Amino acid sequence: MTETSYTPNNAKGRLVWGQVDYGSYTDTSVRLMVDLANSYDPLRHPAEQLPDTAAVTGFLRRHRMLGPNTVGQRDVTELHQLRSRIRRVFEADNEATAIAELNGLLAGAGVTPWIARTPAGREIFFAPQDAPLARRVTCDAGLGLAMMMTDHPRRLKICAAPGCTNVFIDESRNRSRRWCSDRCSGRVNVAASRSRHRGKAADVP
Repeated sequence: MTETSYTPNNAKGRLVWGQVDYGSYTDTSVRLMVDLANSYDPLRHPAEQLPDTAAVTGFLRRHRMLGPNTVGQRDVTELHQLRSRIRRVFEADNEATAIAELNGLLAGAGVTPWIARTPAGREIFFAPQDAPLARRVTCDAGLGLAMMMTDHPRRLKICAAPGCTNVFIDESRNRSRRWCSDRCSGRVNVAASRSRHRGKAADVP
């Protein structure tokens, strides 16, 4: 089974991430970019989650970005390069640098909006029909990330848990989240609790 289009625009209605409400297009696009950025982790085994065409095909299909296209080795290489650039957006020291990184990425992709009739209805696309997959991901999902950064600034973060390099979107209303997942949060809290207990035990004469 293949999708009727390669963009996330097929998702209808509004989705809710935690306490922050994003539009369906933005939500889908940002999830793709976060998952792509986290698809390589040197602390995980295996570190590379997108090693070949089969893995990339499954990844893009899950995110409804594959459409009728076939993934080649060049697409794998270009998506790995895109992943590195997306991580630079999240890892930027400040918002201005993050915006500059994303602006450069979008400018290089040559965003080209156009409307087409599909089985899902009228849809807007942001890359030419014959564009390579990595360029399509950059144009469509990159614009979604840009919209999120505009409407919900300062929410791109890297997990603060020791040993974790995952990026994530801070969905809390006051932008106070520090961990990429409940698992990392629990791990840090358990470690802190054990440290306190050791400290109390050491104080006992």
